[in-house]
Amino acid sequence: MRVLLQQFGSLGMNWLGRPEIVGPELGQRYVSTQGRPTIWEVVDVSHYGDEPIPHVRLARVGAPQDTKTVSAAVLRDRRHFKYISAY
Repeated sequence: MRVLLQQFGSLGMNWLGRPEIVGPELGQRYVSTQGRPTIWEVVDVSHYGDEPIPHVRLARVGAPQDTKTVSAAVLRDRRHFKYISAY
């Protein structure tokens, strides 16, 4: 739990008893930092099973049919993605 607080800041519990992490929100945009720079937009935030960290579905800006799902931890890792805007 302490690691989650260090990575994501504020942490509480939601109505399901899971940690509520203030993190990625719909519409936020990130650019991939590996390979060819590509801009991705958050289109869905979900919890899978008992995972305490949410996962986000990203759609490539300009080609929304190209999607990928990554954990919020990967999205916050500057080795993989860099936050660029909120719409």
